Amino acid sequence: MRTILVGFLLCLGLLLPERSSAQSRLLSDNADSIAVVVGNKTYKQTSSVDFAHNDAEAIKAWLIGALGFREQNIFLLKDATLSELNQVFGTEVNPQSGRLWRSTAEGRSNVFVYYSGHGVPDLATRQPMLLPQDGNPNLIETGYALQTLYRNLELVRQKIGSQRQLIVMVDACFTGETGRKGESLLAVSAPGFVPAKPRAGSGIVKLVATSGTTPANWDENQKLGLFTSRFLMGAAGLARQEGASEDSPLAWSDLQRYLLQTVEVAARRDSGREQAPEIDQASLTLPVALPVPAVARAVALARDEANWQQAKATGERSALEAYVARCGEVCQYRATAMAQLLNRHRGAESAADERNWQTLSTAGKYEEYLRSCGTVCAYRAVALGYLGRTEESAGAPTVPHPKGQVVALPPASPAPADEPKPSVAPPNKPAAQTKTPSPPKCKKGETLTGSRCIAARRTEKVRSARPVAPSAPDSGGSNTQSFQNSSGDHVVVRARTVRTYVNAQGHRIRVVERTVTRNGRPAGTDQVEVNLHTNEANGI
Repeated sequence: MRTILVGFLLCLGLLLPERSSAQSRLLSDNADSIAVVVGNKTYKQTSSVDFAHNDAEAIKAWLIGALGFREQNIFLLKDATLSELNQVFGTEVNPQSGRLWRSTAEGRSNVFVYYSGHGVPDLATRQPMLLPQDGNPNLIETGYALQTLYRNLELVRQKIGSQRQLIVMVDACFTGETGRKGESLLAVSAPGFVPAKPRAGSGIVKLVATSGTTPANWDENQKLGLFTSRFLMGAAGLARQEGASEDSPLAWSDLQRYLLQTVEVAARRDSGREQAPEIDQASLTLPVALPVPAVARAVALARDEANWQQAKATGERSALEAYVARCGEVCQYRATAMAQLLNRHRGAESAADERNWQTLSTAGKYEEYLRSCGTVCAYRAVALGYLGRTEESAGAPTVPHPKGQVVALPPASPAPADEPKPSVAPPNKPAAQTKTPSPPKCKKGETLTGSRCIAARRTEKVRSARPVAPSAPDSGGSNTQSFQNSSGDHVVVRARTVRTYVNAQGHRIRVVERTVTRNGRPAGTDQVEVNLHTNEANGI
């Protein structure tokens, strides 16, 4: 008996996975699949549906990018008239006359039908109607009955076979209201009107934007119908349960749950109105691809928000770092995450600085504390105070010599003690910038020597040049001085010691040769004798 029971359980275990896989079919293999996408925006006899064309284009992009539909197999109708709806779906009298019926392949085609535009009710029969571009919301005969659509599609489903899928998505309401709050399509007010639900075969999976009692709203940010916007966002992966692999297909039940939650919340938040979608259950999974351009940024923002909330809830350093590293182009909380990380980092540094100070200050090791403290150095001023230093002295460069010792710079060149120090202008600095006493004016036939005028023994050759006090070492050294005279000429005087001798009075006499150039051209040469004892100079 026990053996039989074990065998039964094993068989049950083997059969259960097979049954589960049979119930969950991936909506793929769409090379021969057919789609009809209708976006009715501009109406002749009533208000427009602002984003209906956007809805249609976005759904077409999703069918091609995510489900692999061929573009030539998608019948895109914008502002479709009643005649065009009859041509593509078939009429009530002849349901198999439509282009959709003729285009599907038995056993090979999945079918996806989408409608965005106005829906209106028949107040007499309470039947919901799709409003064509040329339809009148108050004349029911100008509309295309939703019941007729479902009946004709049931025949299409029978043609493609039970192994294939037929999905209908309607982003419209049938209460007579529009996406604009308080605006009605009907001439007769019908408060609290509830349209009847059309019958449909069990093989059709339906997604309707709203129940019969609530209007359909718009997503102003994405410029789409709210139901279409959230469908595309959920199908791009936002409907996955937390922790699910990004490469795994999306379960239909997860998409259903996501739509019911997000549409209701967004409608109440953005418009103050209720919107409750109606979505059939199905044993389907959808392949997940990159979001279509119409909702790409919204998906990125939603993912970034979810990642941040997860990182913030964890609160760990690694989680915050991972958020900053992986958030990509959309990164709303980068600054907040970095601020938290820096605060943690500074907090750790402050704690380490506090421990360092307590350890070293106890031992009086203030210099060691100053050398070891890093970005955070809270006790720097205290340590400097204990060392008898200030912030200014601590920041100034120190001279490496023993305390109290004065270091003297050596003289530039040796000179005899009894000689006067020469006055030499710094290199490349015009002497005119140095303030000197004005020389006396000499009479004709006199030469200015030092600060005195004496009778000239030779022809004056450097009248326009200011005299230079000659001074140079006995070894034949030279001295150069440049300046600008009163005429604006650039004058250079070079003084060279020729010889030194002792006169009859025992005074040392130095013979100095002076060469003058004006504006780079020679202007003359003369010699003077300098009495090193009296510091007087005489022309030779």
